[in-house]
Amino acid sequence: MIRTHRKGLVAGAMVSVVALVAVACSNDSSTSSAGASGSTSAAPATLNVELDWVPNPDHVGLYYAQDKGYYTDAGLTINFRQPSNAADPIKLVALGKVDLAITYEPEMFYGQENDLPAMAVATVIPVPLNSLIVNPDEPITSLSEMNGKTVGVTGIPSDDAFYTTMLKTAGLTDSEVPKVNVGFNLVPSILSNKVDGIIGGYQNVEAIQIEQESGTKPSVFPADQLGVPSYAELVIAANSDRLSSDPEYADAVRRFVAAVMKGTDGAIANPDDATTIMKNDTDYKPTFLDESVPYTLKLMKPASGTKTGCIDVENWQSYGEWMSSNQLITSTPDASAIASTDYMPYSCS
Repeated sequence: MIRTHRKGLVAGAMVSVVALVAVACSNDSSTSSAGASGSTSAAPATLNVELDWVPNPDHVGLYYAQDKGYYTDAGLTINFRQPSNAADPIKLVALGKVDLAITYEPEMFYGQENDLPAMAVATVIPVPLNSLIVNPDEPITSLSEMNGKTVGVTGIPSDDAFYTTMLKTAGLTDSEVPKVNVGFNLVPSILSNKVDGIIGGYQNVEAIQIEQESGTKPSVFPADQLGVPSYAELVIAANSDRLSSDPEYADAVRRFVAAVMKGTDGAIANPDDATTIMKNDTDYKPTFLDESVPYTLKLMKPASGTKTGCIDVENWQSYGEWMSSNQLITSTPDASAIASTDYMPYSCS
């Protein structure tokens, strides 16, 4: 099973939830029992964690930690939940309906614009997955070679902004690289030769599906090769009001983050074992996972001089300013107010 799409729905839904947040924050209806059984920092805690989508290779560190008992070792009971739609996770953590959410860096800035009490406490996927994926029949090696080609997009504003930035980077115009709205039919539009490339697919999902179905590896240009500032595709988000007001919640978040980082490092070191675990925990085809999980783990491996899961606030600020310059947000972004390394198990400096 391949995802049709898993992001970009939050911005339009944010406004309707803002009024509810103030009420929910004053009358927290979270299902969490974090710290309820004791007052010590090691008190057992149950955390409800809303995923960004169905379990998939992006979540390998989360499920590796579960399989190896790292949450149990930390005194945690973790309930992973699948969202009804991609707009749910950040709203639910802001409303106090869940304890933690797996969401996207861009949506942290959407949340900030709408005054949602959400704080990113670690990265899950530290690099962009959204990419320009070129039809395997087109041996494209540089963006300038997209001249005369068509690009399919979903119609989501962020993907349109990626397209516009790509044109600027390549020195091309929209008449030279026409845009075609294909909705969420990204992979079919490539395989049927309706378009020459797509923006909105992930380098570790749609690109691999296209390769397996066509028999040829497509050219892939991740967003940060299109001229978009690098960003973290997936992050762990907590309720910022609860972090500051509830020490037991904050401690449970720290223990969860530490367990996920341990799970991520373990999965990176043992890709075959990690792949087997994901075969048990997802509905994706084994042949797809055999390629996608190891590929994803390579992307999750920390760059030289960095540590697993750490947030680079300066990079976040650059991405937020790019969002502002592309009219994705209208407020002034402040990455330091929505991203913190204080809950990591080690220093990120």
